[in-house]
Amino acid sequence: MEFNWRGAIDRNCEILCDIAFRLLVMAGIQAGRSNPTLPRHLYLRILAILRPAEFAARRLIAMAACKLPLDVGPVRPTKKRGSQPPNSVILGLDPRTHSGEADTAPDATQPAFALFDPFKPFPEPWLTPAEIAALDNPNTENRIRTASPPNEPVDARALGRRIRALANALSDLDGQALRLARWRARRAAGFGRPVRLSPFRPGLPPGWRKRPKTEVEEVLRECNYLGLEAWDTT
Repeated sequence: MEFNWRGAIDRNCEILCDIAFRLLVMAGIQAGRSNPTLPRHLYLRILAILRPAEFAARRLIAMAACKLPLDVGPVRPTKKRGSQPPNSVILGLDPRTHSGEADTAPDATQPAFALFDPFKPFPEPWLTPAEIAALDNPNTENRIRTASPPNEPVDARALGRRIRALANALSDLDGQALRLARWRARRAAGFGRPVRLSPFRPGLPPGWRKRPKTEVEEVLRECNYLGLEAWDTT
């Protein structure tokens, strides 16, 4: 019996829509507007759910692009330009905001959802070389930076745009799948530079668990398996 891709896509999309709605409520986003700041503890809690939900949504879009009947239309080369736009379907979103918009963009602007996983970051250690050396020296008084207060307000504008981008993409799943299907068709026809060969970055996505304990971990685990299967076998 052939696998029911339509049923799997609809089921996981419904779960992700519920998660996106909860994120909108947690961030206080109402009528297209969001809070400019959030307490640090709430910001981190939202981010811990949002990031795996974004990776699951990209795999869900890939499933729909590969397994649903979509009218891709005629395949044409993209127009030549000096550089990719900040919300390019190939390069993803501008890493400065992760939403494809400048920080000064109004709340009414509809943010774009990145169809491609961001590359793995390689940040600097949170401790300086002097602080790391001080940990090994018993004669030196350790003056490690203390953690920020949990209720300290932090800028949440970019986070709000990411949440709205996720919610908008899930509400227009077929449209997002068509975007990805068109890119794949252009790449298969030899148009443009193959900057990316797949919407997925190597390795397991952030938040993946072999034994999921939360709803977002469950949906990420299933979408990751089915997304890779759909992309590699189509």
